[in-house]
Amino acid sequence: MKKYFLTIGPLAILLFSQVTQASLMISPTRVIFDERQRTAKVFLINNGSEAKTYRLGWKEKQALPAGGYLDLLPNQVGPWKLSHLMRVTPRQVHLEAGERQVVKLALRRKQGMDDGEYRSHLLFQALPTEKQSQSEAIGVSLNMILSYSIPVIYRKNVSPPEVKITAVELSKNLSGKPVITVDMFRKGAASAFGKLRADWKPEGAKQWLNVATANNYAIYPEVSQAQVELNILSEKVITGKGQLRVTYTGQAEFRDHAFSQRTFDITSQ
Repeated sequence: MKKYFLTIGPLAILLFSQVTQASLMISPTRVIFDERQRTAKVFLINNGSEAKTYRLGWKEKQALPAGGYLDLLPNQVGPWKLSHLMRVTPRQVHLEAGERQVVKLALRRKQGMDDGEYRSHLLFQALPTEKQSQSEAIGVSLNMILSYSIPVIYRKNVSPPEVKITAVELSKNLSGKPVITVDMFRKGAASAFGKLRADWKPEGAKQWLNVATANNYAIYPEVSQAQVELNILSEKVITGKGQLRVTYTGQAEFRDHAFSQRTFDITSQ
């Protein structure tokens, strides 16, 4: 049966508000297994105002050079798939408002696995609430089933990747806000994970000024050429000539690892 989207004034607005207020806090937001680790825990907290039920499953995703993911069909999944080696308990979670739940992950490694990095994404899909079901019964479908996913990674005998910052460009995004576009090159079997920071020094100045920072930036093995937009902090301004220094430093398992640093002369904007 087809579902139709209807606008019925205040009622539709109220129902939409109730759906979007639902919130799931997940910690950690990525799980890494090394060759010695077999189990891990993920903590869930319902930060919303109403009870929610989440069904747990897996998604296979391909990272894109400019950020985000492409959902893959079963016949598109490459050799990096990890979900078939993972066990998740429980597979469905009901959380009252403010309630916390622990999800346990267990890795079942196979003999003869090739060296490299394996990855699948653990999916938390919110099931319709009673209020949503009632809205459909009166002819309103919001199609707002929320889902969240986090990467789960297993690395076998891999070294930190090589990352190089290759170029930067000062421009404006679609909203007209100033951004720094950074081009990066990644090489190796493992993904990179770290903080990307831009510092500006006007011509004649002695001190560097932090103008943009992006934490938890990952470049996955299927991406060799990555591009990221750094939003310039609202109170910071880059004008005139000077130098722009861009640094990518490891975080989490790559903590304090210096991936790359480049300084660019800015002569015109």
